[in-house]
Amino acid sequence: MATNDLDRVVPLDHLDDFEVADGDPDVRGWSVMSADGQKIGRVDQLLVDTDAMKVRYLDVDMKDGMGGAEDRHTLLPIGYAQLDRDSRTVRATTLRAADCATAPAYGRTPLTHQGADEMDDHWRGRGTADSETHMTLSEEQLAVRKRERAAGEVEIEKQVVTERVSQAVPLTHDEVVVERRPVEGGMVAGGTIGGEEHLRVPLTAEEAVVDKRVVPKEELVVRTQSVTENEVVEADLRRETAEVTRDGVAERNR
Repeated sequence: MATNDLDRVVPLDHLDDFEVADGDPDVRGWSVMSADGQKIGRVDQLLVDTDAMKVRYLDVDMKDGMGGAEDRHTLLPIGYAQLDRDSRTVRATTLRAADCATAPAYGRTPLTHQGADEMDDHWRGRGTADSETHMTLSEEQLAVRKRERAAGEVEIEKQVVTERVSQAVPLTHDEVVVERRPVEGGMVAGGTIGGEEHLRVPLTAEEAVVDKRVVPKEELVVRTQSVTENEVVEADLRRETAEVTRDGVAERNR
């Protein structure tokens, strides 16, 4: 749809060469909540300031009963809007539901310079008593978790090792001791000389007999145990800071 050269603020769907920039959320269809926690309505359109080449207002389709008439639309200045991407919600951070209920009705047409100025005049000075706005600063934090992994294995195998040992063993054996004694009373009558006579004396001796027997020597008890050691983990964390520019001088709040 073509727009008049005098039109200053135009709905996005009226502009053929305009679209939401990559990375920016398209908030059309998102719920709109007031600063006091009431639902105002939902975003119907984005109104683009064709001079500044940026979104100037959100066209809010107000819920039934908000501001009286049914199917009532109003324009919420983008400066009053805070986007909650997780819940797909636009929060009017300083505007109460009553402020929005009394906002001028919007006829869903392009605004001239005069119409935009009149809309700005209405919203100027509106909001909560302290007129505070909010900016959320976030930071990344380490979230360290643990998981088990394979750390190798220990293999225990029984082997036979042969070693030569020696041991002293006391052994007993017999020896012959010959003792000569004189015969008392002289010669024995009737004796002869030269008769054959010999004695046989058996001798015994102990010898070492080596036997082997298997006896338990020691027992291996194999188990695992948990050992806790400290390990230092490192990561680069990002955080947001706010930079305030006052009279052209930047003041960074760390």
